[in-house]
Amino acid sequence: MESTGNQYAFVIQTRDKHDKVWSWVMDYGPADDKVVGRGVVDDAEESPHSFGRATFDAYLDRLIATAPEAVDYYLYDDEYDTEWRILVWDVPATGYSRYSTVPPPGDRVRLGYALAMVAENIEPHAKSIWPAHVVRRRLHGKRIDQWMDSETAAGEGSYP
Repeated sequence: MESTGNQYAFVIQTRDKHDKVWSWVMDYGPADDKVVGRGVVDDAEESPHSFGRATFDAYLDRLIATAPEAVDYYLYDDEYDTEWRILVWDVPATGYSRYSTVPPPGDRVRLGYALAMVAENIEPHAKSIWPAHVVRRRLHGKRIDQWMDSETAAGEGSYP
């Protein structure tokens, strides 16, 4: 579908090879700085597909920076080969906002808007899926980049 608006709702989901049921990702990190895989973004400039890929990439960056224990799990302990996907809706194009308006920025209820769209079976405008090995490779690369950045700032060292 083509984008007709600039307000996107999104949800990041996972499923393992045994259950084969998609569920949204947990919130990771400290209470005052959670890494959240859902929400609504206003004034997005790219297509729903490009937005979804960039949002997923930003989610992984925040996971690396804020929740290293979650990254360790997905890198080393994930015996279920967890797949990842992001669903993106162009909110005005769905017409769903006529029945359930998007809460204003800053309202925590806004985080649940995309979950309501999933529950209502509203078809997303973009969907991207990544197998476990691809996400592990990206997390590993991002972790090395983070380490290299910190070593550059602090001096020489070796990757742990």
